[in-house]
Amino acid sequence: MKRWIGVIFLTGTFLTGCGASGSEGGAETPVQFGEEDYKELLSANNQLGMEMFSEVERDENGNVFISPASLSMALSMLYNGAEGETKKEIANVLQVNGLDVKELNEANASLIDKLQKDSALIQLDIANSMWIDPKYNFQKEFAEVNQGYFHAEMKEIESADNINKWVEEATNGKIKDMVKAPLDPNLTAMLINAIYFKGDWQFAFNEEETDEGEFLKGDGSAVSVPFMRMKEELAYLSTDDFQAVSLPYGDGEMSMKIFLPNENSSIEEFEKMLTLENWESWNKEFTEKEGTVVFPKFELEYETQLNETLQKLGMPTVFTSQAELTKVIDDEGPFAVSEVKQKTFLEVNEKGTEAAAATSVAIVKMSLQDQPFHIEMNRPFFFTITDNDTGMNLFMGTISNPEKL
Repeated sequence: MKRWIGVIFLTGTFLTGCGASGSEGGAETPVQFGEEDYKELLSANNQLGMEMFSEVERDENGNVFISPASLSMALSMLYNGAEGETKKEIANVLQVNGLDVKELNEANASLIDKLQKDSALIQLDIANSMWIDPKYNFQKEFAEVNQGYFHAEMKEIESADNINKWVEEATNGKIKDMVKAPLDPNLTAMLINAIYFKGDWQFAFNEEETDEGEFLKGDGSAVSVPFMRMKEELAYLSTDDFQAVSLPYGDGEMSMKIFLPNENSSIEEFEKMLTLENWESWNKEFTEKEGTVVFPKFELEYETQLNETLQKLGMPTVFTSQAELTKVIDDEGPFAVSEVKQKTFLEVNEKGTEAAAATSVAIVKMSLQDQPFHIEMNRPFFFTITDNDTGMNLFMGTISNPEKL
């Protein structure tokens, strides 16, 4: 069964990148997708997450909290403007080589439609936006496709403040300062995905049972944190390497799955086992069992630049002058991605969980001239004094120690 979503395309104002005071009006342009198209992205998104997780840097406390879904949607929008080798590399990173661009867009539209939740117990919001320097224009097809399939809002780049305000509003105030001021003067466009989640536990922890306890860190030292307690029948899994439990939200349509390595193992050993094949196998092995859960109450903010990660995963050219982003902006360019960045937030307490993520893809116009060089004579060097008319070297020498003796 196909679904239709009507989207208003604003002519002049946003499609051409003009100011907000531009012309008004527009026609409703529907996009079509199948209700089950999102299934094309499930394994791909989880595989991206496994690979991404293995490459990103830990914070100062050794923590990681990423959103593969947010990165996938941001890169999928970029994919609509890529060609040649750059397009192939993005497809490889997204794990979607079997899909053409139309199928990828339909799968994302289906996924966004499927994920959006708003009930008394669960809220899940997804927002996308496209930002353009007023001196430039998005190409019409690129803008229309991302508006239609991703519901991307069209915005002008005015300052770091107006970008940060959009991200903060889209994440219910949880992601702040997404971009730093002053903005790169070469910043031409930016694609942003934001995801916000708030869910109440199906079985809430009793606040009266929350008590301080010791959490043993990876380096062997201990830190005191509040621990919550629950006794309930839950989906549980125990192996020779770890225990796992699934804590449901709402009426069970979402959950937090927690994996605890056994005492004779470590989180590093567990992460080595974290493959898509194992993940899919483990999820089939959970069974309902009564037990007690003791879980820390905490809050976490995490930030990572993903340039190096994406290069390692097979997407190097998009960050160079060889990037083929010829279908993004109505200008000769050349254009390249200067930064892919993700910020996340997580709070876990007795009532439930609040989480947010934002991923930004910054696109800059590359200089057609060679970049300035930098040469620093801070080690032994050879030199000559040459008559340029004749080419005769009048003097030559080597300086190994310029200190005056």
